[in-house]
Amino acid sequence: MTSGAFEVRADEVAGVAVLATEVGEDSEAAARFCHEQTQPFGDFGGDIMQLLLTPLTAASDFTHDRMLGLAGTNSRMGVELNRAAWMYVDQDNRNYDALNAHAEAAILNPGQYGSTTPAPGPAESFPDPARYVLPDKINLGEPETAAEDIRRLIADSAGWLGDVDDAIKAATNWSPLEQVIKPISGNWNELKRIGDAYKIAGEAFDKSAKNLEAGAKQVSDHWNGKAASAFQNYAQLQIEAMKWEAPVGRVIKAALDRVAEEIKSAAVEAITNLKEMLEDEVRVNDAWDLLKFAVKKIPVIGNAAQVASILKIIHDVAERVMKLVDKIREVVDALKSFLGTLASPSGHFNEVSESTLAPITDKVTNMKKKAELIRDVKNALDAEGPANKPTNDFSVGEGSDPWAGAV
Repeated sequence: MTSGAFEVRADEVAGVAVLATEVGEDSEAAARFCHEQTQPFGDFGGDIMQLLLTPLTAASDFTHDRMLGLAGTNSRMGVELNRAAWMYVDQDNRNYDALNAHAEAAILNPGQYGSTTPAPGPAESFPDPARYVLPDKINLGEPETAAEDIRRLIADSAGWLGDVDDAIKAATNWSPLEQVIKPISGNWNELKRIGDAYKIAGEAFDKSAKNLEAGAKQVSDHWNGKAASAFQNYAQLQIEAMKWEAPVGRVIKAALDRVAEEIKSAAVEAITNLKEMLEDEVRVNDAWDLLKFAVKKIPVIGNAAQVASILKIIHDVAERVMKLVDKIREVVDALKSFLGTLASPSGHFNEVSESTLAPITDKVTNMKKKAELIRDVKNALDAEGPANKPTNDFSVGEGSDPWAGAV
């Protein structure tokens, strides 16, 4: 329909009402999934992991609230569209009698609402609505979970040193290697799991937005007038707010993946450095001699100077770890800045720029993935969608508005 004159098919409006209700259910499920899966669990004891515990907890809560708000808007939109379908049953009289005959409030309070006074609240489902199909089904598969076993990492990276460290820990309950990498300890795979959950939830919202968009386009061929224009404008604002969740989720995932990889890389580097420096200092025939030396069973090399030298090596490697921690903090700080702005997105973020997120984007070596991430960063930093989201429930208007021509 292209003219401004009022025209409508009630069953088509009922069809898009059903679709909006389904979009509401899907987006509510995605919001619930996001909150359940993005809460940080497990070992956050290391210095770096500890820095992220509070921001990630807060981000999980306010992201859930934001998504749940969008979901509620979709569901209430479905309620109002179903009401509108009943209003349009009798287009000759153009009054609220048909709605009031099926509205719950009017049924419970007969005689209270008349031809010019619509009953508030939901109405019975409209019979035989037109068929409106969701083009895309959302997929909320659980993110992959993997516990990071620091002992396995030591065994894979340290060779004989891992065996020695195991024996020392068994004999003394103290691990030199774990002591060295303590600042970067923790289950960094938990960060990847959380990031994956944000991506899944964000892309589910994007699909839901496109489903609503398809419904709005379909009904535009069967509904024209003031109320129809109001719906199209309202739906578009809602769609843009929902689509914004996808690039945000992907940026969070990229950032958390980067932090996790940086932590793991630092741990491998620290373990390898310690192994190589000890090999230079302690020259004996095999790991068993080293084991005996380390646990001080037999003083194979055993003079005080060399013991002091080995302790210094451990200290030096620990200092190198702290320098690595400082580099990782750059990525962590970029992520924290980004998460902080998401608590109250408004227009174009002034607090965060693309250069702020450079520690995340610069480390991506695959050119295609880097271009995609930079595009996501741009779209995430453009918060016009959530800034302009509908703040009131959709309404077809009052009085004669539902039947009025477009202005």
